[in-house]
Amino acid sequence: MKTNKYYCFIVGLFALTVSTSCQVFSKNIQTITLPPKAQQPVAALLSNTSTRCIGTYLIDLPIEFKVNEEGYFDYQSNPIITIATKQQYLPPFKQMIARREQELRNTKPVDPLDGNYLKHVYPVHTHNPDKMQGIIFERMESIGTPDVARILEGYRWQDEVTLKIQMKARNGLSKKYDADRQSSPHLYGNNVPQKLAELHKLFERIQTRDDLTIPTTPGFCFLHGFMQGEDREWKDMGFIYWHNTINNFYFSIDYNDFKEGNALLDKPEGYVTQGRGHTIYKGTRESNGLLLEEWIAKGQFLLNEEGFYSDDWGYVFSLGIHMTDPTYKTPQLRLEMYYKIPDDETQEYSEKQLMVIWREITNSIRIRESSFENE
Repeated sequence: MKTNKYYCFIVGLFALTVSTSCQVFSKNIQTITLPPKAQQPVAALLSNTSTRCIGTYLIDLPIEFKVNEEGYFDYQSNPIITIATKQQYLPPFKQMIARREQELRNTKPVDPLDGNYLKHVYPVHTHNPDKMQGIIFERMESIGTPDVARILEGYRWQDEVTLKIQMKARNGLSKKYDADRQSSPHLYGNNVPQKLAELHKLFERIQTRDDLTIPTTPGFCFLHGFMQGEDREWKDMGFIYWHNTINNFYFSIDYNDFKEGNALLDKPEGYVTQGRGHTIYKGTRESNGLLLEEWIAKGQFLLNEEGFYSDDWGYVFSLGIHMTDPTYKTPQLRLEMYYKIPDDETQEYSEKQLMVIWREITNSIRIRESSFENE
């Protein structure tokens, strides 16, 4: 008798679990509607949006979301070139360059036979120093690495944006490498002139831009910049858009050419919940010819100022596009929206309001068709 009761309890619990799971996962985000009073603050947020350019994608975000002032991305894969951008006025740029040059001149290699740590300084040509100026440092890769390994560290200031490009080079023409050059000529040659030409070419291709400027010619967008010309090189970049008045309400966007083994919805739940929450929705939808996979969770995902998980509750909305089949025309796009539930309940967006906000914003994602040359 006791066994039968236990069996019935297990069957009932299983049925309840299945029922609850169906409630969680059977929602259709496309059909969610809000009553007029709840719709008003959502409509107010979405009524004034502006188009932002992320790589070769476009997305419409409310004007209240502002992009981070500085960041970097990796370009090409062998070897990786790092390109960083920062909003900066000309006087601080000049001070930074002067300090950096002095720092490099004062740096001493571990091996005195390597000579100076800073090998050469090259100017960046400009017609108008008040509008654009720059410099390139050729230095050792590190104080303990033989000086055959070089770094070209280039800076250019234009339109209140500082651009920094860093790439690896090699110069093994010193007499101390004569024996090494005989056995490994490809490792002890000098490709610095070639790499300098590549760096200057990148400077020529890159235009600075503000976040609301959308290019109309082939190329791809990055933070405060635009790389002119159709580009099939590997790239990996990120953007963060913060709401200008609501704390811990922001979008994190990653754009890259990685081909992942699993689509978003095939990943374990902990990939999204981080073991600190639970799923409230997951599914797929199509928009502008793109398949959108999304996963929404509620939990304690937010970090405090020290970088540790806090006890605050909030939501993370995750979206993946072309995670397993990226191409140069349709790279992988990962987007996450974080929202901390405020202490003042009268100021918070409800779960349904957030889902509508998320739906409308992500429905605007599309390819910038002019990113590519006509074929």
